Amino acid sequence: MMAIRLQVAFFLLLSYSGYGESPKLSPVGSEFVYANLKLGDSREVVLQKLRQAEFIQIYEERDKGLVKCTVRWNGFRYELSCKLTNGKLDLCLIEGQKGWHSTFFEDVVYPQWKNLRERLVKRFGENRKNSKFPTYAQIPLNDLSGVVTDSWDLQDRLMILTVRSFETKDCCTDQMIEYSCCTLLIQPK
Repeated sequence: MMAIRLQVAFFLLLSYSGYGESPKLSPVGSEFVYANLKLGDSREVVLQKLRQAEFIQIYEERDKGLVKCTVRWNGFRYELSCKLTNGKLDLCLIEGQKGWHSTFFEDVVYPQWKNLRERLVKRFGENRKNSKFPTYAQIPLNDLSGVVTDSWDLQDRLMILTVRSFETKDCCTDQMIEYSCCTLLIQPK
């Protein structure tokens, strides 16, 4: 419950500080992967387009071939990762907030997943493969794809909505901690 209150406060803060919604998902048949990003855009072009579209918190992980920034939809914060292969845009991944506690899974992961699912159904329709939101126990640990809940096989791209869990080492305690999040893969054809 506390996490939801914090998200509402964060949304209000963004609303009052001049930050609005991020661009919608590109329509079927457009030349865009997401927003104004095109398959094959160079790193410099991706950075320029993200700035022009007023995305915030843009940064690079050059060693991994990633350009990242924040996406805001319906009061939720996601992270957009633009994957570059040989210096050219290959795909986009939108990832929800990551958290380690079971209440985080119910209070944050589920609402973020539900928000993404509703947004995708509204944009691309009900014609998809889908399943219910999984329980935490149903998600395989450290499986990169996690549990696929929805997929849209569109004429120009494949959209895959998942819920995943993974382990990472805590920097303070040096122990492995399980995290969970939802993701949306946007793979151009």
